Amino acid sequence: MRNSLLVTSDLNSVVLVDTLQDDQRMAIGKSGVLLSVLGTEICASEVPSSLNAFVNTAIGGKKSFYEFEVADLAKNQLCITYNDVSNTVFIIGITDIGVGFAGPVEVPQSKVKTFSVRMKANANTGMTSPNVILVRLETIGLKRLIRFYYLPAV
Repeated sequence: MRNSLLVTSDLNSVVLVDTLQDDQRMAIGKSGVLLSVLGTEICASEVPSSLNAFVNTAIGGKKSFYEFEVADLAKNQLCITYNDVSNTVFIIGITDIGVGFAGPVEVPQSKVKTFSVRMKANANTGMTSPNVILVRLETIGLKRLIRFYYLPAV
């Protein structure tokens, strides 16, 4: 299960699944979590408060490429996974799923929103990705949103 990231069911943390280490839970509130690639492995780190000004400047007026409303936790699912062969992060959000069904039931495509982000041009090019994904929980009015930003790593 290396190269997998999970958003906790309370939608407050990202967990890096690594069979070689303990729980890698990171809070996405306030500053957020940065996702990058080192070699062919996904890595994640909470944004320290000392980098808040830098991150806010990097975001500037940029719009997030994906946002997921933190609403009914029983009906929503958010997953992040990394494919090292294609250097691609996949973000899969499922909303309004029926929790009462029994047995295999196909989730309608209208309920699934998927994004993919290639982190490096080629798996064997360079040691780090030139860009990062910032995952951050933001409150806009009465809504709580998990937002994903694609930012330069420099």
